[in-house]
Amino acid sequence: MNGESAKPESRPIAALTYLLGFVTGILLLYIEPYNQDEFVRFHARQSIGFSIVWFAINIVFGVFISVLPHALSALLAFLQGLINLGLAIFWLFLMYKAYMGERYRIPELADVVDNVSRSFGAQS
Repeated sequence: MNGESAKPESRPIAALTYLLGFVTGILLLYIEPYNQDEFVRFHARQSIGFSIVWFAINIVFGVFISVLPHALSALLAFLQGLINLGLAIFWLFLMYKAYMGERYRIPELADVVDNVSRSFGAQS
């Protein structure tokens, strides 16, 4: 968080970037006039990164749950449920921060997303 606040009209749109994960993130990166607003673009990029990480975590857990014996897979399924609950709460937190006009940066993930967006020249 760097203390910058957004224009009041950008805040609900920035919160909406998290609504459907990478789908709304990608849409709002390219829909006029929101693609010109750096606050909305920041949250759209972070939404894409967060949803990809969440998806990858579920894929990894799914693979291990499917190949391990029943007792271990049941334990991993319970752990996956707890992780998904935690990620869902964090997702709501991210939406809240965006709605309040704050640039909350997810540690490590925000740096990776920034580097990837720079390497693709995401100045659309």
